[in-house]
This record gives sequence, C-alpha cells and structure tokens, in this order.
Amino acid sequence: MPLLSFIHMAQRHTPLHLAADLGAAVLDTSITLWWRWPILIAAGMTSRDSAELNRMVSEKVAAATSGAIAAQTETMRIASRALTGKKTPHAATAVVAAALKPALRTVKANAKRLGKKRSKKRKSAAR
Repeated sequence: MPLLSFIHMAQRHTPLHLAADLGAAVLDTSITLWWRWPILIAAGMTSRDSAELNRMVSEKVAAATSGAIAAQTETMRIASRALTGKKTPHAATAVVAAALKPALRTVKANAKRLGKKRSKKRKSAAR
C-alpha cells in the first residue's frame, strides 16, 4: 500500500467510526472462523489444507506489519501537526484506527473469500 494512503486513512476517524468498524469486524471474524474451524481442527491430522494454514499465518504477519507502519505514520502526522500548532481531534482514535485498518481489511476479505470458496464446493458436491 502506498505511503500516501496510510497518511490519509485515519484523518477523520471518530470514536463512533472506530466502533462501527470494529462491529463490522466482529461479523467478518465470525464468518472467517466459521469456515476455518474445520481446517484448524484437521490441521493436526492431515496436511491437505496446509496452503490455507500458511496463508493464515502470512496474512497475520502482513497485517500486523502494515498496522504498525500505519500507526507510526499516523503518530508522526499528528506530531507534525502539533509542532505547527494545529490540533488533531480524536488523535488516539486516529492512531488506533490506522493500526487496525489493515487487519480489518484482511478479515473482511477473508470472510468474502472463504464464503465463496465453500459455496463453490457445496455447488459442485450437489451436482
């Protein structure tokens, strides 16, 4: 993701927006876990879903790294505004929102991807 998008991603993030994003993440997380539980349970038995297991780990590392960079970028943006005498309303919320945005994006994408993947398997099994 380009650096400029990190700078602009949390500029107008209020506590209400953050709460709404976290509420949506709860739904997306539950969908993702619903589809991944069988994979996690079977992980100790077979390696048939090792690609999905590797993807889970790499996505978490990527989201954590992107979140850390975004939080640092947002903190520096807020600090530079403070040095010039400009106030940043909801500064703490903006930093948290910037840090969580990559993880929330990944959770939402996983919910969509895994739902489509399972529905395709069900359609092919019904034939």
